[in-house]
Amino acid sequence: MFDTVILSIFALFILVILLYVGIRLYEKKVPIWQYPIALLYGLWLLFFVLFGSLFSAEYTQAIDPIDDHYTFISGQYRLTFLIFFLLYHIALGALWIRRAKLPPLPLVLCLCFLYIGIVINVFIASQLLGEGNRQEELASFPIFSNFIAILVIGRTLMAIREELSTKTFKNKWLNKLNRLLSFRFTVLTWSVLLVFPVFVLLTLLLMIFGQDYDAVVKGFTETTTWKFSQHDHPPYLDHRGHYLCTVAACGSPRLVKPLRWGRRGGRPIIVNRQLQIANAFEELIADFSPKLHHFLRTNYDKYGYNLSQKIKAPWAANMTYLLMKPLEWFFLLCLYTFCLSPERKIERQYQF
Repeated sequence: MFDTVILSIFALFILVILLYVGIRLYEKKVPIWQYPIALLYGLWLLFFVLFGSLFSAEYTQAIDPIDDHYTFISGQYRLTFLIFFLLYHIALGALWIRRAKLPPLPLVLCLCFLYIGIVINVFIASQLLGEGNRQEELASFPIFSNFIAILVIGRTLMAIREELSTKTFKNKWLNKLNRLLSFRFTVLTWSVLLVFPVFVLLTLLLMIFGQDYDAVVKGFTETTTWKFSQHDHPPYLDHRGHYLCTVAACGSPRLVKPLRWGRRGGRPIIVNRQLQIANAFEELIADFSPKLHHFLRTNYDKYGYNLSQKIKAPWAANMTYLLMKPLEWFFLLCLYTFCLSPERKIERQYQF
């Protein structure tokens, strides 16, 4: 429950940031062609956060692999990654909108945060693209984010020399710092030199809140089934039960019309035509696009089981059966549209 609340707040925060960035892009008269890129980035980010939240189990837990998935970032060190994640995106947004029109110190810090974020993104993508457990959909976001960050850095550095050499500040210390950055060394040089000190300083600050000095490394290694994982997980649990269509098949026989016994996950179940059609449609999706099937199945497994646990009385099963009817007709339409032998595919579902 707590994780769900945190996730909802974080998703809302991202939406607010997207709205703010959109307003700032408009106020700063950013070229119109950049709006779709910003929107795409925001939606991709939201997808990464929401889809990534499905991978939440720690390596010490025994899980049902159908319902749950192991996290690719250790929960114990998630605060460290969250802080770097926020600083990276604040810096990315600031440089995207303002380019070089920032005071010298914030400008250098923004570049430092981007460098650190790019490196972390590389490791996140590598973690998600391991040999044993691959999640290309999730890995696509840090790769895309790095591409955008590199473009923003390049555009900023091209504008930076002229901007700093002509800029003056009312504060004499800012003017001295500006001259130091723009004449003795380039901003690029300063940002590269300060990456490690900034990283160390942030790490020390995070240690005050209980994070380890090597939290970034342990965030990847204190996991299981992923590329950099250093732990084994307990044996998988047996799958716990049936889903909505299966529950519906346990309703009143005169309504749901059970056909025969079948087998699912090694257990006998009552099979009716609605259940056969739903499973045949799932098989069709798996043949058409394994990635789409994985995404749909992951979400269905996550929420379908919890909902099915609340359907215990026959009247509830009957109601589920009736509510599933429109979907059943849609599934049947798809099967008859894209399958050469739809009835044969339907009939062979859940055979002993």
